[in-house]
Amino acid sequence: MSNEYLALLMMVIMIICMMMGAHVGIVMGGLAVIFAFWGGGLELVSLFPDRIFSTCVSFPLEAVTLFILMGVVLERSAIAERLYRVFHILMGPVKGGLLIATLILAALIAACTGISGASVISIGLIALPSMLKAGYNKKVATGTICSGGGLAVIIPPSLMLILYGPGSGLSISTLFTAAMIPGLLIAAFYILYVVILCYIKPLTGPPLPLEERKKFSTKTKLLMVLTSLAPILGLIFAVLGSILFGFASPTEAAAVGAVCSLILCAFYGQLTWKTIKAICWSTMKISALIMIIVVGAGVFTTVFMAFKGGDLVANWIIGLSLGKLGVTILLLGIVFILGMFMDWVAILMVFLPIVVRLTSALNIDPLWFAILFCITLQISYVTPPFSYSVFYLKGITPPEVTLMDIYKGVVPFIPIQIAVLVLLYKYPQIVLWLPNVLK
Repeated sequence: MSNEYLALLMMVIMIICMMMGAHVGIVMGGLAVIFAFWGGGLELVSLFPDRIFSTCVSFPLEAVTLFILMGVVLERSAIAERLYRVFHILMGPVKGGLLIATLILAALIAACTGISGASVISIGLIALPSMLKAGYNKKVATGTICSGGGLAVIIPPSLMLILYGPGSGLSISTLFTAAMIPGLLIAAFYILYVVILCYIKPLTGPPLPLEERKKFSTKTKLLMVLTSLAPILGLIFAVLGSILFGFASPTEAAAVGAVCSLILCAFYGQLTWKTIKAICWSTMKISALIMIIVVGAGVFTTVFMAFKGGDLVANWIIGLSLGKLGVTILLLGIVFILGMFMDWVAILMVFLPIVVRLTSALNIDPLWFAILFCITLQISYVTPPFSYSVFYLKGITPPEVTLMDIYKGVVPFIPIQIAVLVLLYKYPQIVLWLPNVLK
């Protein structure tokens, strides 16, 4: 069997194993070792230590751990709960106000964590009890939480963008800049949808009772904004602003964000020894899980590309003569389907060499395609029946909220994301305008 077909066999076995629930990193690393001995011998296996070492000491990837630390600190310090309380009161008079508050909170948490699963769980624990207590439709409430939590995939500092950068030759700062407007656009469309829905069906999201709203004076509301919202906005501006305006690299900005989040945690009186131990443990577990997948995917990609698997797939797609639109639809369609079954890190690391080859050969703007690629993974992340976000949320919901309720709630948000994807394809300047301005 030629090496090109060995590469395809590797890919098929990997997809089957992952659909069966096997650990992503172990599967990819194990297959890499087996097939390297089979088709390349010791000469190919000898490349593994250098690849693993270079991955582990990569300066851009250090931002992953630091942003995870920042997100965990904000979660443990109950800052998200304070934020939701502020939006809960400010949006009280509006129909669907808690849904709007949830989506605004989701966008802010996305700008602080970069991890979709963590966002869904933290927002669900905070927002769902309040919405159910206020009589909100449980399908719409859970769908809003799942879709809002998915914003962490695309809104900087997204870990997906951080991992996409080194493998594609694109600057992480440029990717952050390009993703800013699309991410906010998706959030805005979500909010527009729930506003229209609650206007048409008022019982879906009733406003807070007048008696509850009268408990808070204007002075109290202003104080809540200053003590809860302003510090988070300052943190986001310090981190993302320093990246977007070129004052710091993403890794340096992540370090600043981690330190500032610890200061905020201390400011709110939550920085106890018990909290510090919990923060370190959670950060270590999440970082180790991601790095195992990254290392496994790295050696898998080394073997796959050494066997010319990337060239085989790319040449096959180019030979179809589909043009820019056809290749874009084909690639994003494959990514979308795989994203419902596989971890996004594995998909990203395996398909990135193929994407780079195709965008170069077909003269497709790599930055523009990167955002389309990541948004497609975001859509697959919330698409039933195999939706990671749905499963995360189901794990923390009360018994009266069924899996089918969450599925039905998520479905209306999927066409919104697809519509944004089509809009970005039709008008690439939505993606490219801000990077060109700040270049």
